[in-house]
Amino acid sequence: MLVRHPNPGPTARVTRGALVAATLLALTAALSVAPPFVRDATAQTSADSTVVLNWTAPGDDGTAGRATTYDVRYRTTAIVGTDTLTWWNGSTLATGEPIPGVSGSTDSLRVRGLQPLTTYYFLIKTADEVPNWSGYSNVAVKTTSGDVTPPSAIANLTVTGSTGNSISLSWTAPGDDGSTGTATSYDIRYSTSPITSANWASATTVTGEPVPTASGTSQAFVVTGLSPSQTYYVAMKATDDRSNVSALSNVPSGTTIDTIPPAAVRDLSYAPAGGGFGGANVFAEAPVAERHDSL
Repeated sequence: MLVRHPNPGPTARVTRGALVAATLLALTAALSVAPPFVRDATAQTSADSTVVLNWTAPGDDGTAGRATTYDVRYRTTAIVGTDTLTWWNGSTLATGEPIPGVSGSTDSLRVRGLQPLTTYYFLIKTADEVPNWSGYSNVAVKTTSGDVTPPSAIANLTVTGSTGNSISLSWTAPGDDGSTGTATSYDIRYSTSPITSANWASATTVTGEPVPTASGTSQAFVVTGLSPSQTYYVAMKATDDRSNVSALSNVPSGTTIDTIPPAAVRDLSYAPAGGGFGGANVFAEAPVAERHDSL
């Protein structure tokens, strides 16, 4: 859809925005279509594997109306010369782009899953409902920050007790970076086989783990829902606020208590007079009343 604006009068004040709009309108008339126009794309804060992009929403026709779709892409290499197309075709497609806002509003996208200490280059294209695609935006450049240190591995995980269906654990809290600070979360798992890094994913995950306390403090947890008279192996990992995961802890084992009694006898009987079990009358020498008392 073309939006035609009246020509400004000779005494009208011409603003920078009006000049841009007039220029785009002239281009629209020449091309018979008016693709969206992206400008002012910037990369703001970064935190390890995340970069937040902000930009001004274009319109449906030039800077008028509301566009339909964004396509945000990035690479770790800069554009060579003017060959933007080659860069674009080899780039990574971002996910979760917002629906374009009204022309002139601010849109943003948090790009996740990036590598720390890495410089990234970002471009945006915008489409209307046809779709007519805009040209490339300016290049936004951002280097992610550098917290790549995971919590230290827990080395003193201990089984401190057990019941028929639970095992009690204790350990010393690691830090956020090695043994410094405070980690963010724990992942505790158990198995009836020794746990290793190779089979960690197949171990059973518990729920309700405590929130990590400051590095060096003691913590405890009870793993429940276990079977009686069974040996279990337990291990854990800690994660910091940047999703850095510690190495596997030591792997202690514990055995739940045997709480299963023998089955009740359901075929109790007595030998008839003159008879017995296996040919022997086990009650032959005792009066009948005494036999009843002994049962």
